[in-house]
Amino acid sequence: VPFNELLPDLEKALGKSPFEVFKDLQVEAIAGASIAQVHVAKLQDGTPVVLKIRRPNVRESIGADLRLLSHLGRLIESEVEQVKRFQPGKIIGQFSKSLRAELDLAMEGRNTERFRRNFADDEDIVFARIHWNYTSESVLVMDRIEGIPGNDLAQAEAAGLNLKLLGERGANTVLKMVLIDGFFHADPHPGNVFYLPENRLAIIDCGMVGRLTLERR
Repeated sequence: VPFNELLPDLEKALGKSPFEVFKDLQVEAIAGASIAQVHVAKLQDGTPVVLKIRRPNVRESIGADLRLLSHLGRLIESEVEQVKRFQPGKIIGQFSKSLRAELDLAMEGRNTERFRRNFADDEDIVFARIHWNYTSESVLVMDRIEGIPGNDLAQAEAAGLNLKLLGERGANTVLKMVLIDGFFHADPHPGNVFYLPENRLAIIDCGMVGRLTLERR
């Protein structure tokens, strides 16, 4: 989405022009998905940050799609006997709940902070610091993390990183989330991982999470 289309909602969320709030704000997005897109900037003290900005009218558009999907699920469940045992209505309901939660970028910020607390004693696993003075339901502002993308193993190896150690730390991170904390990143694809110097891992995009009771763990 062109940056000028984001400006009205962004100014409303920040209370003033983003060009007054941030320095070196780049209007070209460095990443994007269906819900939001990411721009880089600096705070007034020079701290590099990223702005994850929800796209305009996306809540309404997703709401319409989910209503249609829910209707189709109920229709299939009532008309196709073989499908009933899979309970598509419940599956769609859970999917809808997760997707609506992802629309609230402040929720993603709270998830990120919880992961930071859970891994506060592990210097090898990094989660971004959230800047709450500028964060809202429609805008998430956090420290910019720069590293080697999780799917670029050749670059990681060329940088002298230990791929086996990175894999071990990644696996241990997932196991800790699931079995110890009961609070886990539910979208851990390579695009949400960066490799950092000294074989550290940074994990981003914490909008989708899962929870497990002690009994389930």
